[in-house]
Amino acid sequence: MILAACAVAGSARADLIYFRGGGAIQAPVAIRGDSLVIDLAGEEYVFAPEDVRARIPGFLPADAWLGRARASGTTSRFASAWWALENGLTDEAAAEIRAIHQAAPEHEPTARMAAMTARLAPGCIDPEIPGFRGALRVPFETARGPHVLLLHQHAEAEAAARVALLERVVAGYYLTFAGAGIDLKVPTRRLVFAWFADRADYLAFLKSQEAGAFVSTRGYYHPTWNAVVFHDGRAAESDVQEREVIAARRGELTRLQAVLDRLPPGGRARLTFVDEPARVVGKEDGAALIARWEREIRRRELLLADRRVAMDDGIAAHETVHLLVAASDLQPRPGAFPLWLQEGLAMQFEVVRAGRWAGIGRVHDIRLTDWRNMNPPPPLEPLIRDRGFGRGYQRDPYAQAWALVYFLRARRSGQFVTFLDLLRNPSPAADDRGGAPTSHFDVFRRAFGSDLDVLEREWHVFLREAATPLEKHDPDGPQNPRESTSRR
Repeated sequence: MILAACAVAGSARADLIYFRGGGAIQAPVAIRGDSLVIDLAGEEYVFAPEDVRARIPGFLPADAWLGRARASGTTSRFASAWWALENGLTDEAAAEIRAIHQAAPEHEPTARMAAMTARLAPGCIDPEIPGFRGALRVPFETARGPHVLLLHQHAEAEAAARVALLERVVAGYYLTFAGAGIDLKVPTRRLVFAWFADRADYLAFLKSQEAGAFVSTRGYYHPTWNAVVFHDGRAAESDVQEREVIAARRGELTRLQAVLDRLPPGGRARLTFVDEPARVVGKEDGAALIARWEREIRRRELLLADRRVAMDDGIAAHETVHLLVAASDLQPRPGAFPLWLQEGLAMQFEVVRAGRWAGIGRVHDIRLTDWRNMNPPPPLEPLIRDRGFGRGYQRDPYAQAWALVYFLRARRSGQFVTFLDLLRNPSPAADDRGGAPTSHFDVFRRAFGSDLDVLEREWHVFLREAATPLEKHDPDGPQNPRESTSRR
C-alpha cells in the first residue's frame, strides 16, 4: 500500500545534534559567529561548539524537497510527491500532484489524489456546538482553518500553529488513502477540537463524560461529541517536575553569580557546585564557568521543549486520525476495525521532528523505545486478538500496535490494503444458515495467511533493524534520542 559538517555562516538547516552533556535533537541550526543557534518552536537556544560532540547536517525535508521537486517523468515525479506527503510536506505534495495530473491525466493514483485535493478545496462550514461548549465548563477562544475549528486557551500565534498542524494532518490523511485507492467521505462541517491550557480542566471534562479510564492521557477523541480534546503538555506532571529541577539550577546559578560579583579583581572563592565537587574558583575563571552552566541549563530546557512539542503535536495528530477515521467512513461502522488497528493507524501520524510534524509512517522515536523495552519481543496472536486494549491507555499494547501497523504497511502493503478492504466490506455470515460473522482474527489470517509464526518472526526482525535518524547517524553508535514516555 502507498501509505505507508559545517554550515555557511548565517545559514540554517535541520541538523542532528549530539550534546556532550547527554541527549540529542534534530532541529534547525544556524551558525552565528562562533555559536550554534538552535531554533525550536520559535525560541532560540545558543550553544558553544564545545557543548556538542557531533553535528550532522542535512535533515530538513523542506530542503530535501527542493532537489526532489526537479524530478522528471510521471513515475519519478509521483514518487517525489509521495515522499513529500510521507514527510509532512502536504502543501508541496498537493501542488505537485495537481501539476502531474495536468501533465499526465491518465495516471490513476495522481488522478485520484488530484480529485481529492479538489474535493477538499472548498473548506467547511462551522458545526453547531453549543452543547459541547457547555460540557467543557470553561471559556475558550476560537481559531479556524478550512477544515478545523479549534477552541483554545492559548495565544493567537500558538493557536494558529496548532490549526496549521491539524490541517496538514487532515490533508495528509485524505491524500494517503486516495493514493491507495480508498475513496473517503470529506467533511462538510469543520472538525472540532478543544485545547485546554490546564490539565485539571481536561481531567474534569473526562470525568464528567464518564471517561475516567483515560485520565492518564493527554488527548482523547470523544465519539459522542465527535470532537477531540487535549491539554497543553506544559501542564503534564513530568514536564512540571523537570521545570522545577531547572528552576532550582537557575537559582543556584544566580547565587554563584552573586558570590563572583562580590569578589575583587583577581579574587578567589571556594564554591559548592551543582553535581560537581566544591573547589576554589577565581573571579575571571568563574565568569567562564557561569557561561557554561547557563548553556547547560539551556540544553535541559531545549530537550524538555523538544519532548513537549513532540508529545503535544503527536497527540494532536493521533486524535485527529481517530476523528477522521469515523468522519470519513474509513471505519464504516463502530467495531469494524480491531482496537489494535485503530490505535496503530493513528500512531503512524504521530511523529514530530525538528519541531514539525514529520508526516506518515516514519520510524517513531518514542514508540520504538517502548517496543525495545519489551524483552523478549511480544507474540503476535494476543495482539491481533486485541488483548490489552479496552481498559484505557496501556503503554506496551500501544507500542505493539504501532510496531505491527508500521511493519505491515512497510513490508506487507498489498495485504494490508486487502485487510482494510475485508474489514470495511465484510462477507455475510459464515454460511446461509445464520452462522456467526467472521472475527477480526479470522479476517487477519485471510489477508496475511494462516502461518502467523512466519509473520511474527518477520515482524520481530523488521523492528530489530529499525532505527531513528538520530540513532542511525550517531558517530558514537546507537543511542536513545528521547526518554521513553507515554505518548497519550
